[in-house]
Amino acid sequence: MLVTILAFMFILAFSITIHEFGHFLVAKLFKIPVEKFSIGYGPPLIRKQIGETDFRIAYFPLGGYVKIAGEEEGEVTDKAIGAVQGKDEANRVVNGTIGTTGKDKALMGDRAAVGFYDAPIYIRVLIVLAGPLFNIVSALFVFIISLSIFGILEAPYLRILVDEGSLAAQAGIATNDSVITVAGQRIVDWNEFASILEEHEGDTVTLVVMRDGVLYTEELRINFDSLGISPLVPPLLGSLKIDGPAYRAGMKQGDRILTIDGEEIENWNQMVEKVRDSGGAPIHFTWLRQKTNMQETIEPELLYDAGTRDSIWQIGAIMPLERKHIPLNEIVSLSLRESTEVVWLTLKTLYQLLIGRISRRAIGGPIAIFRLSGESARWGFEYLLRLLAIISINLGLINLFPIPVLDGGHVVISAIEAVRRKRFSKRTRLIIQQIGYAIILLLIVFVTFNDITR
Repeated sequence: MLVTILAFMFILAFSITIHEFGHFLVAKLFKIPVEKFSIGYGPPLIRKQIGETDFRIAYFPLGGYVKIAGEEEGEVTDKAIGAVQGKDEANRVVNGTIGTTGKDKALMGDRAAVGFYDAPIYIRVLIVLAGPLFNIVSALFVFIISLSIFGILEAPYLRILVDEGSLAAQAGIATNDSVITVAGQRIVDWNEFASILEEHEGDTVTLVVMRDGVLYTEELRINFDSLGISPLVPPLLGSLKIDGPAYRAGMKQGDRILTIDGEEIENWNQMVEKVRDSGGAPIHFTWLRQKTNMQETIEPELLYDAGTRDSIWQIGAIMPLERKHIPLNEIVSLSLRESTEVVWLTLKTLYQLLIGRISRRAIGGPIAIFRLSGESARWGFEYLLRLLAIISINLGLINLFPIPVLDGGHVVISAIEAVRRKRFSKRTRLIIQQIGYAIILLLIVFVTFNDITR
């Protein structure tokens, strides 16, 4: 539980801080005073006054905010008024008329505005959009840092497992064949093989395989839906999840699974199928560590898989993979691709939710993030960093929704005011905000209900 709490706080603190720092930085760039910078809501737990800004960490951590001078129509702080000289100028600041004449600009010096609503609309939009943008861009840097430290994981397997009746089987390819070349390119690992197949989706390629020391050349049509090829992975354990069923049973990385409930296990896929088909019932494992046979009865645990949007039984182990470090230019390129893929997948998922193609029961909230944080941390810091990048992108994109009180809602309101050439009244703004808070509250209740019932 301590690991989960710390991981959850780490993800929240980063995602919220980087979001609010985006608003803060752009406001300061345009010389608009920021009164408060708060991580969390409620009374401050820790606070520090730096310049005009009251930096604080509050008790309730699910969110944060920056309080920019003049966010309420006609509101200007004493520090903002201090930017001009004399009672008349101060009154004109409060009335929102300063900054329109040569004399006003002289009084302002190099200050672009003294309050949020004194600034031109494009500046207000930039300040609002900075938070989500910082979330999305920060994910790119998280991917870069993670790949620089940990490298990439590759499947070093070139033997293939062929499904009966698949396109591969019809082409004459058999289980245990070793891939040598595909489309004229020499293959060194499964990742490269899969990447080349993906490039030739819909095409027919020449595949050279080795079988019992003899080379065979086959023509294979690439259609991933019915291709029927997967890596033939030996039943060896790779990384284990800390405090997972396999870990608690005393298994270690490198152990070779021999039997499950008395049935001999020949490959990784066979082991996975046995565990997933268990329905959570205890399974008896025997495994080999160096030259010693070991055995234990293990009870699989249920895990929600966001990829398949389903719950699966698992023992907390992954297949053995090789770690490879790559040059900086490849790190940046791969990080950019991963960030783009997460953005696209998030937008696609949100669209499918809106049109009902994906059940709204799939939406998760703080409890889901809490659980995923602990799950990722128990696999290792590398996985926690990946989750951090995904959560940060999701936070940025969700904040762009055109809902009042969210950043996207502020942009829509600013656009409407620009078309009207007139601000909404204070009463209208209050009503819009109340509608926005009601929508957010309903969403919080809904996702929390999903989290609990899931």
